[in-house]
Amino acid sequence: MKIAICIVAYNRLTSVKRLFRSLEQARYCQQVDLIVSIDKSDNTEVADYAKTLKWAFGEFIICEHAENLGLRKHILMCGKFLEKYDALIVLEDDIVVSPNFFIYATQCVEKYKEDDRIAGISLYNFNVNYQNKLPFVPLKDSNDVYFMNCAQSWGQVWMRKQWFAFFCWYKDCSEEFADDEELPVCLSKWPKSSWLKYHTKYCIKENKYFVYPYLSLSTNNSDVGTHVNQKSTLFQSVLSFCPQELYRLPSLDDSEIKYDGFFEAKFLAKYLGLDESDLCVDLNGEKRKQKKYVLSRKVQKYNLVKSFGLSYRPIELNIVIENPGDEIFLYDTELFAVNVIKERSLNFFKYTYGSALSYLLKNIGQLTLLQLLVAKCVRKIIGRKCF
Repeated sequence: MKIAICIVAYNRLTSVKRLFRSLEQARYCQQVDLIVSIDKSDNTEVADYAKTLKWAFGEFIICEHAENLGLRKHILMCGKFLEKYDALIVLEDDIVVSPNFFIYATQCVEKYKEDDRIAGISLYNFNVNYQNKLPFVPLKDSNDVYFMNCAQSWGQVWMRKQWFAFFCWYKDCSEEFADDEELPVCLSKWPKSSWLKYHTKYCIKENKYFVYPYLSLSTNNSDVGTHVNQKSTLFQSVLSFCPQELYRLPSLDDSEIKYDGFFEAKFLAKYLGLDESDLCVDLNGEKRKQKKYVLSRKVQKYNLVKSFGLSYRPIELNIVIENPGDEIFLYDTELFAVNVIKERSLNFFKYTYGSALSYLLKNIGQLTLLQLLVAKCVRKIIGRKCF
């Protein structure tokens, strides 16, 4: 099985150096070629640096583009390398990889290369839902991966057959698209330079999955660049560093843990005694297209079938173990009703950010004036006794 690594670079020399250093420190179970694809820039620092590199694990290839392609065209052009390789590990320059990334990637490719329902393999694991900036924790089972209708750009593996299936779809669907109620609102707002919005749209519309690790094999440094104005640690993910020789990789059919493109669980219907096709899980409050039944944190004017408390993490666990309470609601949308229960947004706020607020309040003497005002407002709203 021939696999290559492709660094996608432009003009961020420090980023490329950091990524290459992490690649050198990784463990490799076979020969692997390294490609550095460099978009045309006003300076030659990245290209000059690449020419000084030595790669001990396979062939080293530098691809300098004669004209500026822009991120979208540049990334998509890298797919052509799959004419030579069975799989391509694609790393934008602000990514860092775990020492285990290649062993994980090769085992995943071997497991999923023939499954047309798998659109790709992610090295990265989300700690934050990028659509609403809320924490995201997938429900854990005995495996090392789960599945999600969400493409990835912060470290991903493309497999030849699945990539060309996507690219065939893309050629017919490459026009800018307007807001679509079946897609997250943010997708249509992403710039024309985004290629990821098309891969994500493909996963949602065609019900294709990316394989996601519970423990991340890459992380995103969010370096300042063409599409990032300010460096942030928001999307840093915990990296796997302890050696692992074998990953537990279930087939798509054997795994219960699946999420949709809105970061919502697709496995809750059976715990509610419903058919999955009749249930809309909308615990993040982002969906606009509903079904006969909707699971929501909002108080709505539909017949209330059942309610659950909000105590356990991840949030789906409250449904799985039937946690009693009245903070998550299952509605029958075909029957209207006036519900007198109060929406407990404050409870969700405390559930999500309680530990951070506790720290804020306990260290109130060390805060700046602005932080002090924020803390005072929070304290007034919820009271210190809540912590």
